Amino acid sequence: MRYRTGLTDEDIAEVLGGFKEEMLASIRQNKAKQARPQLEGKVLEFPPKLSEQELLRRQFIIDQAWERLVEQRRELERQAAQSCHRGPLDSDHDL
Repeated sequence: MRYRTGLTDEDIAEVLGGFKEEMLASIRQNKAKQARPQLEGKVLEFPPKLSEQELLRRQFIIDQAWERLVEQRRELERQAAQSCHRGPLDSDHDL
C-alpha cells in the first residue's frame, strides 16, 4: 500500500524496526547505568613544580620535626630508665 506521503508499508516497517532497535538499546543502556554505582569524581589540577628554595624550606621543617621527635624519645627513655624496672637484668628487678 502506498500512502499520500509516498511511503509504502515496507518503508514504514523499516523505520519502525530501526526505531525499535534504538529504543531497546537505550533501555539496555539505562538498565546498565542503574546497575552500576554512580561514581562522582572531581578533577584535581596537578600541583605546580616547587622551586629549589621551597623544597629546601620544607625539608628543613621536616628535619626540625624529626629532631624534636628523636629528642622526645630520648627524654622518655631517660625518664623510663630512672623510674621503671626495665627487666630481669635490672639490679632492682626483684624488689
